[in-house]
Amino acid sequence: MKQLTKILLLVNLFFLQSYLIRFDFFSFNANLQIILIALAALSFFIHCILSKTLLKKIKNIYNHKAITVFTLLTAISLLTVDPINSLDTVRYLIFFACAITFVYLFLETFETHEEKISAIKIGGFGAICFGIFSVIYNLLGYNVAYDLRLLGPLDAAVYLAYYMTPFFIFFVIQFIQHTNKNEKSKTFFDSQKVNLTSAILLLFLILATRSAGAILGSFLVISFYILRNSNIKILSLKATKIALATIGVIVFVGIFYTKILPSFQTNYSSLNERQEIWKTSLYLAKEPATMLFGLGVGQFQEYYLQTADKVLGHKPLDYYVLQPHNIFFLFIFQYGILGLLFVAICIYRALKKTLLSENSTEKTSPLVFTFILLYFFLHGMIDTPFYKNDMLILFVLFMELGLQKTSDK
Repeated sequence: MKQLTKILLLVNLFFLQSYLIRFDFFSFNANLQIILIALAALSFFIHCILSKTLLKKIKNIYNHKAITVFTLLTAISLLTVDPINSLDTVRYLIFFACAITFVYLFLETFETHEEKISAIKIGGFGAICFGIFSVIYNLLGYNVAYDLRLLGPLDAAVYLAYYMTPFFIFFVIQFIQHTNKNEKSKTFFDSQKVNLTSAILLLFLILATRSAGAILGSFLVISFYILRNSNIKILSLKATKIALATIGVIVFVGIFYTKILPSFQTNYSSLNERQEIWKTSLYLAKEPATMLFGLGVGQFQEYYLQTADKVLGHKPLDYYVLQPHNIFFLFIFQYGILGLLFVAICIYRALKKTLLSENSTEKTSPLVFTFILLYFFLHGMIDTPFYKNDMLILFVLFMELGLQKTSDK
């Protein structure tokens, strides 16, 4: 049964966008992702019963700090804040239950670091396939953006980029780590060709989304990794440094001309919209009750809808805003001061771990997950689509993996 659980989890990782396949299941509005996670949970439960490890597995929940803290924060929010849109609360709770269930099953099923690396690689292949599917979907004339950015079947470009970028960083760091060790791969699955090809494919797909946050965030994280590990032969070469500097100039100039400059020339750029969201968010956060307890889980959209006109003095560019586009505002509105404290501690621990650890060049170093977590925090300064089906799974998963002690399996 354990092998079946692994297969179901890998299928779920590969088809992480399976929540887009929706249907009615015994009068319940479900999606394929929920079914896959439920089947994995059932398989895991049966395995625990047969192996007489159920009690041990239940106790292990407390070893997974991110899951525990997220659950406690959600429970506190539900007990202290009355939602103004119960439907959004229920929707969030379904996303949340699926995410913590999947992450718990992942951590308890893939016990070694090597197993976790292989599983994340499967997830990366799934991201590539979904990106290619999105290209074909757009080329056939479906969900085509006016500026021809690459879009997912039902999602905005930024969401698609957010989904693919963690795996892009993963493959780049894997490639560098393997190169440093100069070891022959045991299988084609672990080969440098696979890592490099996967990274290149994801890079082109991310560029096609034109997501400034994903492009800049991944560049900064990979640059930080390179500077942190400048002792690696390939990274210490003069050509590498010149290439990195050139790419940096291209990225910053590109973002200036495509994102920043239009905000001065027009009043309807993506940056203009974010300015409206941040201004309204700041107004909401000034309320003492909001700062202490938050707005309630999944309630930001409703509050923005009711408040934006008043705060801005005019109609906003978009009334239906799912998230505040800033990770600090997000955690304040979801959980209040405790949420802000939690995310601040996580950012501090991630930075401390990447700066002080001496094992980031090891082939099997768990720090690859910490660098990916830094990407979530960096991109989270301007985009926070964490509380949706696929991203919440990845966010909690990399928070668990990225903040583990280096002595963990």
